[in-house]
Amino acid sequence: MWFDPGTRRAYNFDGSYDSKAVFIEGFYGVTDRLDVGAQIPYFDQMSDDATRSEPPTDSGFSDLRLKAKLRLIENPVVLSLTGAVKFPTGDFVNEDGLIPVGEGQWDFDFGAEVGRSFWPLPIYVATAYVYRLRRENTEILRDPGEETLINAEVGYNLTPNLLLATKLELLRGGAGSDFGIESTSLIKRITYIAPTLSYAVYGHTAAELAMRFSINGRNFPAGKQITLGISSEFDLNQWIGRALH
Repeated sequence: MWFDPGTRRAYNFDGSYDSKAVFIEGFYGVTDRLDVGAQIPYFDQMSDDATRSEPPTDSGFSDLRLKAKLRLIENPVVLSLTGAVKFPTGDFVNEDGLIPVGEGQWDFDFGAEVGRSFWPLPIYVATAYVYRLRRENTEILRDPGEETLINAEVGYNLTPNLLLATKLELLRGGAGSDFGIESTSLIKRITYIAPTLSYAVYGHTAAELAMRFSINGRNFPAGKQITLGISSEFDLNQWIGRALH
């Protein structure tokens, strides 16, 4: 079921998992309608339980993802098509007790985004749908199964510089397989609700703070997440011209 709440359980042997991640992402406007970009995450991970004297840790850059967004229409709503490909560039380690920073397989994303502003009311709504085609990890003969991602949000400008938003984020994975045998233990599901504050710091630079709460899921860590983001927009041609002069 898409909204099955699942059963929250502690990790075996009083276990714990801690992950910190930095996502570096940039987009370039090829035209007024087409943007292309790239994203690469950096992970710092640790797991521990009562059976270990040394908790397994790993850190490093994960898999590179190239993205594209094409805006189809902008009135009465903004509608865009999106796509992405994830390359298995991160360090994938297939050893018991070690945490890989890469997943070891290719992913292909196909999606759409739609949003609308209700100006002069300081309110907007937006939603995004992505179907993720995930290929087999040939090193361990594991197919992680396809995924569907749905994000929806509503935002309200409390002041010209301060935005309050609530986001709903869903990930629903299909059954995967190990060595060609279907495994329901690979089915991953998670739903987050994320109250978010965004503040326009200066010009086209904004800072965003959010707390993500998991409200249902399966085979997925259920802990809270704190996210902090910084984004900025600038004219690359002007920036290069100033640098040269």
